[in-house]
Amino acid sequence: MLNVRDDDIRDDDPNAPWMLDIALGGMTPSSRRKSWTASQRRREMEKAFFDGKQAPVDGWQPPSEFPDSADGGVRTPPKIEMAALPPLTLDDWRDRDLAEPDFIMGHWLTTTSRVLLTAATGLGKTNFGLALGMRVAAGEDFLHWHARRLARVLYIDGEMSRRLLRQRVLDEEKRVGITPKFFFALSHEDIPNFKPLNTIEGQAWINALIDKIGGVDLIIFDNIMCLTVGDMKDPEPWQKTLPLVLSLTTRTVGQIWIHHTGHDETRSYGDKSREWQTDTVAHLDAVKRDDTDVSFSMSFKKARERTPATRFDFQDVKVALINDRWEYEVAEALRQDKVAPRVQKAFEALINVIASDEAVALSGNRRAAHRDHWTAECNARGLIDLAQKPDSARTLMNTFRRELVAANRIACDGDLSWVLR
Repeated sequence: MLNVRDDDIRDDDPNAPWMLDIALGGMTPSSRRKSWTASQRRREMEKAFFDGKQAPVDGWQPPSEFPDSADGGVRTPPKIEMAALPPLTLDDWRDRDLAEPDFIMGHWLTTTSRVLLTAATGLGKTNFGLALGMRVAAGEDFLHWHARRLARVLYIDGEMSRRLLRQRVLDEEKRVGITPKFFFALSHEDIPNFKPLNTIEGQAWINALIDKIGGVDLIIFDNIMCLTVGDMKDPEPWQKTLPLVLSLTTRTVGQIWIHHTGHDETRSYGDKSREWQTDTVAHLDAVKRDDTDVSFSMSFKKARERTPATRFDFQDVKVALINDRWEYEVAEALRQDKVAPRVQKAFEALINVIASDEAVALSGNRRAAHRDHWTAECNARGLIDLAQKPDSARTLMNTFRRELVAANRIACDGDLSWVLR
């Protein structure tokens, strides 16, 4: 214990100790009072100095170093000169010209998405990941999601033998029906001394691979436990992966990180912080069927891109691989709700356009109607008045579309709308 006498502390001494980590139990009430007074004076002078209101006085000098709790050492506070402010005000944000998301599958997967896909061992994560990746690369619809364009996809497997990976990718190629030119599959067995992706060497290698194959739009990592090193219950292994995660987003590369569950099959195994910087968390639960071993339900536990107009893409869905075909069934929550009579008439107008020669053909034998043709049909039926009330007509069409989406009658993608069966 440190013993401090009254004479050791003077009220007018600006360099009196102000960090009260001394043993106050060994001080008299008078000593404590004097120490507190000196501390307050020092704090006031420090604040005035750092606010630029006062130069050092009375022999006091500002501290040049501060303790760094991270490593126990010391650091010098950096001098930061800010040339200009970043966008801050509402007008700044209103005037910003920001690029729209580059969607590559439905309304949930973009070239900047960070997705965590979790499921129990043996549920079909790899089969699903390969099927999704190949459809994205082929520009083909998958399940109830509408493909947007051809995309470059890299699938990285860290678990299977290359013999089994070869079998899986060729089986899925047959299901797609074409050979996706821009689908790339990498086996960890083909890389001698493969470095974990939460190491500097592993991250540098992945970035070099992306450059070597000419860039990609999406990477599917299968899976976190096999491609990184460390205790999955500890946040540190994933924290060391974040530089790669964030750099891929900067490069506009979408990411799907496949991860196992533990004894609790309702959540991902280990540390929860993996979900903090993701846009989407999708979870697969087993659905037992006698006719297949690959059957599960899929739900989105986190979905930043979800909006009232796009919620169809984020609905729970049952998925099964039966007789070499991917089948799906939307959850009961998607049953169609009743709508107002006028909205029902707009729905009938949409059906009429889809049945006409003006319909747009989508993959999977689906047909859609363009907004302009649907609007013209509603005008012809007297639901809107384009000639006399164009602004009101646009508002009503937006209302029809919004309410039909909310009622699970239709799905939309840009200017196209189609009927949900």
